[in-house]
Amino acid sequence: MAAADPEHIAWLTDRKLARAWPTIRPTCLHATANANGVRNNLRVSHSTWGESTWHTYHPADVTRVAGAISDGTAVLQPHWRNDTPEAKLLDQRLRRKNLPGDIGCALVVAIALAIIVIVLVISWNDSPSSYSTPSYWH
Repeated sequence: MAAADPEHIAWLTDRKLARAWPTIRPTCLHATANANGVRNNLRVSHSTWGESTWHTYHPADVTRVAGAISDGTAVLQPHWRNDTPEAKLLDQRLRRKNLPGDIGCALVVAIALAIIVIVLVISWNDSPSSYSTPSYWH
């Protein structure tokens, strides 16, 4: 009997690939697969909101490369791994690069809260219970 047809193999998605290779950064999974000869398919889906594309990976190749990663024989760049000094340095750079976005978001929230507090204080001070009746209304 012939080997199983490739169409009948359950190819792995990026999420399953990330579980199989936990030491590889999620953004570097496809590059790692290409560098180590993992067969992959580009899948395309058309929907109302446009076209979506994603890769699926052959499970036998993923298993082979997982063994190579654990043995240290896989073809890897140092920054592709989660546990190298290069990866930690890259994480620090990415956090610094996103710092202006974090500061801007915090400022927007602070301004919105300040506006709400000002509106509440003004409406509390203008409430009818704070008015005193004039003395000539006897």
